[in-house]
Amino acid sequence: MKIGRWLLCLAVFVCMDAWAQGPTGIGSLQLGLTPEQVTALPESGVHLAAPLGPYQSPGGRPVELKPGEERFDTKIQTPWSDGPLKATLTFNGGTLTSMYVNLDDSEALVKTVAAQIEEKFGAPQVTDSRTVERCPSYAGGTEEVRSGSLYNIWNQDKGNKVVRTNVGTYVLDGCLGRRYNERRKVLASISVFTVEASKNPF
Repeated sequence: MKIGRWLLCLAVFVCMDAWAQGPTGIGSLQLGLTPEQVTALPESGVHLAAPLGPYQSPGGRPVELKPGEERFDTKIQTPWSDGPLKATLTFNGGTLTSMYVNLDDSEALVKTVAAQIEEKFGAPQVTDSRTVERCPSYAGGTEEVRSGSLYNIWNQDKGNKVVRTNVGTYVLDGCLGRRYNERRKVLASISVFTVEASKNPF
């Protein structure tokens, strides 16, 4: 790996205002870029490791896009892993409005990414919808099993929009699944996208 490629781990979230409350992208892959700009990102930073390809929805479900939206599957190279990570990029009106990156379904990688963001932008909001079961263990006792989503959330105001960053996991686990030797499933990801800002009613 080139030593200069990821200076200070790329300072992964470099594009921010002094009052920023959260990232607006991942390194040089920033919201607002055109497909051409995304494709041309240099290898010295976060960049595409595969061409923009047709989006394949989970389970082959029909894809619902807003007027003017385009969605692509790709892979991106980041300082978080030696190999590229699967990603989905959404453009609206020719500019990047959303990015979703699968963090190799690794809870350890989620902790690494969340810690880097927190170091730059402060503590996140945390949403925890996990449920807890006590399941029989092989040793004859019981153990706590957690299932559901746990996300770290950062928001940054951008005029009438908010850039939201979610980093976290969705875990599928439970006593019934364990009884039938089903493996614990983890979906780990980071997503950065824009939402409408809440309107002040006063």
